[in-house]
Amino acid sequence: MSNPQRASRLTFDVSLGSMAVCAVMLGVILLLGLPYGHARAEGIVVTNDRVEYSFAQQMTFRVAARSDADIRSAVVVFHARNGPEHRGLGVFKPGRTIEAFFIQQLVGGVLPPFSPVTYWWELSDAAGRKTTTPPKSLDYLDNRFAWQEVAEGSTHVWSYAGEAAYARLALDVAQSALPRVNQELETQLPPRVDLYLYAALDDLQSALLLAGRDWQGGQARPDLGVVLVAIPPEQGALAQMKRDIPHELTHLLVYQATGAGYTRVPRWLDEGLASANEELAQPEYQLALESAFRAGQLIPLETLCAPFSSDAGVAQLSYAESQSVVQFIRNNTPDGIRKLLGAYIGGATCGAGVEQALGATLDALEFQWRASLGPQGVWLTLASSVGAWALLAVILSAALLPLAFARRRGTGRTPGQVTGRT
Repeated sequence: MSNPQRASRLTFDVSLGSMAVCAVMLGVILLLGLPYGHARAEGIVVTNDRVEYSFAQQMTFRVAARSDADIRSAVVVFHARNGPEHRGLGVFKPGRTIEAFFIQQLVGGVLPPFSPVTYWWELSDAAGRKTTTPPKSLDYLDNRFAWQEVAEGSTHVWSYAGEAAYARLALDVAQSALPRVNQELETQLPPRVDLYLYAALDDLQSALLLAGRDWQGGQARPDLGVVLVAIPPEQGALAQMKRDIPHELTHLLVYQATGAGYTRVPRWLDEGLASANEELAQPEYQLALESAFRAGQLIPLETLCAPFSSDAGVAQLSYAESQSVVQFIRNNTPDGIRKLLGAYIGGATCGAGVEQALGATLDALEFQWRASLGPQGVWLTLASSVGAWALLAVILSAALLPLAFARRRGTGRTPGQVTGRT
């Protein structure tokens, strides 16, 4: 064989040898990469995790996992949206295969109803390895009922009774109310609104009581974009929808306008706006206001800065007065409502916010509002004042209030002139 032939044969043999070496190396690499049960331990593997709950009773978190070393710790971490994190130690027998669970009692509002709940598990084994499951979410709803949804845009209506037209009416009322109410507040609309229609007041009240809240005919959770109302699917439902739905949606929009400052908004302003924005008036409010006015039993405005009384009669008068005061401000101060909300965003107290936005004390605002109800309101206010100096201060500040209104409008009106809008 010639030298070129031998060189070619030698080159071919060397190539075969190199391929054999590569094949062996590839086999070693693949062997090292085999899953558990072959050459390498796989560590902690979660095979299942889930959650189940009974409304306002308890929520149970479960996880199943395996490892080549004993799993010794399983901790579930969970929180409601915008809420603090909670940690629960899973109950299980340590081993290479486990099924752990943790039960969270729901009584007392640890997790607010109708809020999304996010959770995950943190596990560790005897070999020092740790793993964390990807976060999962569920909606913590009142699962005593089978809710059905109708939606348009960002507004979602949920109901469990009545015909489809019943829920659709509520959706139409909500869709109409949001832009109408926002004409005054000029804030961003909530990214999502969930409106839950309870078919009976007892159903809603039991939901609130089970969740540890006082009973109410309706409730808004502004931070969650959630509204709960009790409106039976029967004749007269539309009229109630036009009152209750705009009322509760106003709370959501006030929250949108104030954010973290929402907690500083006086109750008379928040509830007064909500009541004033109802599409249909509630005659009982006017009757309660007139009766208290004639009897000299109007509630001081300063008292209405705080949450209203749980007494039904006092609460009704509180809503009636608040609505009347808000309408008085609307009629006399352009942009007065937005200026008030701006003051509370900035951290003002109830009285300081009125002074900052309207240029008058809270007492002066009350004096002028009562005077707008009729001459009797002036004398009843004066009679309820304590001491001559307090009386003088009220008279002086009240006298300056119309000037403040006029100056802010740039009208040059003289004290005592009142202009309004319908």
